Order: sequence, then structure tokens, then C-alpha cells
Amino acid sequence: MLNALGGWSMVKRAGIGNNDRWVASAIFIVLAMVYWHGRSLSFGGGDSPEHVVSCLTWGVSHTPGYPLYTLLGHLFSKLPFGTPEGNVNWFSGVCQAAAAAVLFLLMRRFKLSLPAALTSAGLAAFSPLFWYYSEIPEVRSLNNLLAVLSAHLAVRYGQTKRRRDLSALAAVLGLGISHHPTYVLILPAIAFWLWREGVLPRGRQALYVCLGVIGCCTLPYLILGIRLHVSPPVYNTWGIRTWSDLSGLFLRRELGAPWRVVAGGRGMFESVAGSGGGFKLELLVLHSKWLADSLWFDGGSAGLGLALIGAIWLASRQRQILGFVGIWLGVSVAACLLLVSQQLILFDVPYVHTVALRFYLLPLLAVFIVVGFGVDGLAQRSKPVTAWILMAAAVLPFVANPVNLKGRDVQLRYGRDILNSSGHDDLIIMMTEPGIFAMDYLDYVQHQTEHRAFLVTPLFSSPRYLHALKRRYPDLNVPLDGSGMISTDWREWLRRNPNRRLCSESVFPLSLAQQFPGLSPSGVLVSPSVKRPKPQIAAAKARRFLDETSIGRLSLADIYPRSPDIYMRRVARGLLSWYNSLLDAKKDAALRADIQRRLARL
Repeated sequence: MLNALGGWSMVKRAGIGNNDRWVASAIFIVLAMVYWHGRSLSFGGGDSPEHVVSCLTWGVSHTPGYPLYTLLGHLFSKLPFGTPEGNVNWFSGVCQAAAAAVLFLLMRRFKLSLPAALTSAGLAAFSPLFWYYSEIPEVRSLNNLLAVLSAHLAVRYGQTKRRRDLSALAAVLGLGISHHPTYVLILPAIAFWLWREGVLPRGRQALYVCLGVIGCCTLPYLILGIRLHVSPPVYNTWGIRTWSDLSGLFLRRELGAPWRVVAGGRGMFESVAGSGGGFKLELLVLHSKWLADSLWFDGGSAGLGLALIGAIWLASRQRQILGFVGIWLGVSVAACLLLVSQQLILFDVPYVHTVALRFYLLPLLAVFIVVGFGVDGLAQRSKPVTAWILMAAAVLPFVANPVNLKGRDVQLRYGRDILNSSGHDDLIIMMTEPGIFAMDYLDYVQHQTEHRAFLVTPLFSSPRYLHALKRRYPDLNVPLDGSGMISTDWREWLRRNPNRRLCSESVFPLSLAQQFPGLSPSGVLVSPSVKRPKPQIAAAKARRFLDETSIGRLSLADIYPRSPDIYMRRVARGLLSWYNSLLDAKKDAALRADIQRRLARL
């Protein structure tokens, strides 16, 4: 049977036939079912809770807004089966399943055998990093689909020279550019392929293509603009209202510039120019190590070996394809290392590592393409069954370790801890991304926050946030500093809002500790106090913290490895250590020993 399959795959090399389309359809259906089974039913770490809120409310996420993802995710939330949150998560799985199917078709267009094409598609489907981002609501899965689809359309247009293929390519290019800034990293490879095929648009044709790209790039923002005017969304943290606001959203003005990949940190261009702290070679070295680790972990030893063989094979026989994949890989790796390494702030190295990982998805796709050529190159010098054995060696180790995110609700449980640790009229200072986004979900979607007011201190310098805060809490008296920005004088906050209690998400927030003589624990929160709590009170609060909060019982086994949820480890360790410092060494020895045991699990 394997010999028959091998023979069939060799015969069908001339192009994409009906059999290939049936195989691609089967890949899509099987993977969509796999991702449905393991999808998160709430959200994962990082930005995923914000994307859930945006999709469920058809709101506006942080810059660049991701209007295409939000619109499609909103449609998925309306499916007549499953739960709205689970369906938004599944949208990522559907995008990734489609990306793997299209990658299979791309490899067949490159005239690879069936097992070689399945190897590339299998790695894109089951590699741990791709699998993880297929089961949480994140914009990367749609970015993967648009990147692979544009590559496939470029190759198809080079082969067919049909106008409709060029029109489809222009449409996908526009949607990709509007969706995510990292999508543009594949454009040099696309241009190279069209140039080498002699079909790079020129003259009037180039004008039509540019108009198509601009039109499709504008379309998601046009739909969002109509949405804002007809029915303003409840979730719109950045206060986007006008068409001018939409252009600023797309250009990422709130982050400083279009090339900014993250908020905060040093801008690459400022660093090269000598300001903003200067270029940090040690950060580049660290991120290079992380990338190498990801290649090994997410490509596998067999996959990397086959990629090396594939690169050698391409260098001797298919230099055009090697140039295409090399530009794709080189540009995306250079951008990831040079930009991301200089802009991410290393306040928590394990967490920053998980944030950097998502930027490796695009270059890994190029590596998986080369792996397919490695399988094909070896199989051509051996029996057809060899290709199937190589495919199994590359893909099966990942399939044997499935990613299943059902029940991993670390961030959501932490948000509920915040509610249980506060009163319904409290002012709550929010300082960490996991807490902020989890509370957005509980506030805008679950409507469980009652009259609590959440003060997101990282946005205090934004005039848009000031307007949004006043709209969200019209009875709140917001103090301003001398420059017209929201004040961090917490005594003034209490003076102007005398009927509210003040508490903070983080342990020992400096601005709070400097303004009040003491801090008192309240579950996962802290609040100003006149003095340090008495030992017996501290012991009672510590016991309630350990017994009644999810963060007090957290262990590394609850956190999916290499995910942004790892930040919750830092929060849990900080809270456990602080409660430990409040206890009496002799009277509370048993309680302190319990805390030490829990710290050891983290």
C-alpha cells in the first residue's frame, strides 16, 4: 500500500489535482476537530483575554486594532454550537488548520511528493508553538494563514499567469498588511518570486494591483469605522471614534511608530541613533539563543536535520525556491532579532521569553518548507517508503505530546481572585497585563465587577484613556497632575472619592508604599493601612489566602510550559513571599512551612 501511495504521489507532481484538493480538505477537517477538542474554553495568557473581549463585543483591541480578526472572531462567537468564548478560541484553530492545508498545496505546487508535502503541513499543525496558538484566541494564527496563502497564490500566479490569481494575491496582500505588522516581512520573498517568474506587475497592471492592495487593506478599518458610527462598542479602551483615530490605530501611534512591535522598551531606530539607551548587544545575543532553542524545540531534531538536507538539495537543484525561502527566513529572523530584542523590557525574563516566542512563528514556517524538500531529496535516492518513514520521524514525536488547554484557566481564576479580594465599590489599581485583561473580561463580558473602578496605571499618560475612564465611571472624580495627566497621588484619589476603598493588584507597588505608612493584605490585593498588621491577623489572612485563592494554590503543573501564563508564577511567588514575611517565625512555624512547600512547587 505504501508503495502504491508513493507511486501515486510521484505521478501527481505536475500540479494541483483533485486528489490534492481532497487531501487538503481532509487535513483541514481533521485539524479543525483536533483543535476543537483541545481549545481553551476561556482564554490563555498574553493578549488572548483582550481578543476574547474584543471578539465577543465586536470592540477595539490595542493598536493596530486587528479589525479583520475581531470581525471574524465575532462571527465565530455567534455559531449555534459550543460557547461564545470557546468558539472564539476555535477560530484560531480553524485559521491554523487552513494554514496547514494551504501549506500542503504550496508544497505540491513546488512538485514535492505526497509524504514530503504532508511533512511540512504536519509540522505546521503539530509543532508545539503552532499547536498552542491554535487553541487560544490570538492574532498569530490568522497571520500564519494569510502569509502561507499569499505565498501559495504567488507561486500559483507564476505558474498560471491568470489575472484572477493576481487579483486574489492582491486581496490577500491587502488583508495581511491590515491585519498584523509582522505580515510585511514576507513581502520581499513574494516580490522576489514574482520577479524570478517574470510576472512582477508593471505599468498599468502594477497600478491596479496597488489599488487592490490598498482597497483590501482599508476594508477592515472601513467596516470598523461604520461600526463605530452606527453602534459604538462597549469595549474601546483606546477611545477610537473618528476616521483620523482609525488611521492612528493602523499606524500604531499610541506605541510610537508603525515599526514598534511591542509597547514600552527601546525603539530600534532610536537605539541605533544613540538615544534611548543605545543598542544592547547582550539582548541580541539572548534573543538569538532563544530563537535557536525554539528551532530545536519546535522543529525537532529530525526536522532540523531534514531542513539542512533540504537546503543543500535546493542549493544544487532549485535555487529559485531556495532564494524565496531564504529571503522569507532571513528577513523575518532579522526583524525578530533586531527589533524585538531591543524593544522588550527584561523585567521578568521567563515571561519576556514567552512573548518573544510568538515572533518565531513566521520564520518557522519557512523552515518547515525546507524540511519538505529534505524529505523529498532523500526519498528520490531511495524507495518511496523512505519518505513516509521520514515524515513519521519528523511529525509523530509532536503528535505523541498533544497540547490540550481545556481547564487551564490560570488567568481567569486570578481575575476572580481579585473580585473575591475586593469590595464592590473599591478603587483597584491594576498594574499587570494578566490582571488587566482578565478584569476586562469579567467586567465587559461577565458583568461581575459591580461598581468597582479599575485604574490601569500603564495607561495613565494617555489622554485617550482619561476620556475612556470618565466615560466608563462617570461618578469617579479623577485627579490630574500638573501636566494634565492622571495623577498617581493616591491620597488625592481617596480624598476626592471618600466613599471608596483603595487597593492594588501588585505586591509592594512603589507609589503606594511611598505614600502610606503601611500596606495590609487582602487576598491577592494590598491596601493602605496605618501600620503593619498584627501577627495574629496576618496569620489569619495568610491562611485564608492559601485556602481561598487559586493563586495561593498555584503550581507550575497548572501552567502550560512556554506560555505567557508563566507570568502568574511571578505573581504567586511574590504574594507567597510577602505573606511569609508578615508571619511570626516561631508562632506561625507550621504556616510558614506550608508557604515554603508551595513556593517549592513554583
